[in-house]
Amino acid sequence: CCGLYCLWARRVLDGSGDPWEEALAAFRALFPEGMEARSELDTNIVRLGAESQPAGRGSGYVVDCLRSAHDCVARNSSYEQVVKAAIGLGNDTDTTAAVAGGIAGLEYGIEGIPQRWRSALRGRRLVDPLLRRLVERA
Repeated sequence: CCGLYCLWARRVLDGSGDPWEEALAAFRALFPEGMEARSELDTNIVRLGAESQPAGRGSGYVVDCLRSAHDCVARNSSYEQVVKAAIGLGNDTDTTAAVAGGIAGLEYGIEGIPQRWRSALRGRRLVDPLLRRLVERA
């Protein structure tokens, strides 16, 4: 799940037309049939977008977390909506919202995060200079 998340995030950053599907294709290319990671993909993860699958539930299990994050990103159109949808699932809300919010942050950028949320963050004076340096080096 972590590897697939990273592939998904990379595709979002690259501006891919369908980052999720392209991440799945890249994962399949990296892990041929017969490998354990590929079996996990084919039996549990690839069904994430299937119409017959129930909506994510944020249970804390890594596959449910990724499913929930994918559902929240796919079904909402702003950073705030994505994060609120993840929180609304209940259970392991901090993890699910972090995973979904990470992808949504890549999609919508810093300006997509509501100003009222950004201004309420503690420790911004410490973190902002570090973030600027990180972006400069990227």
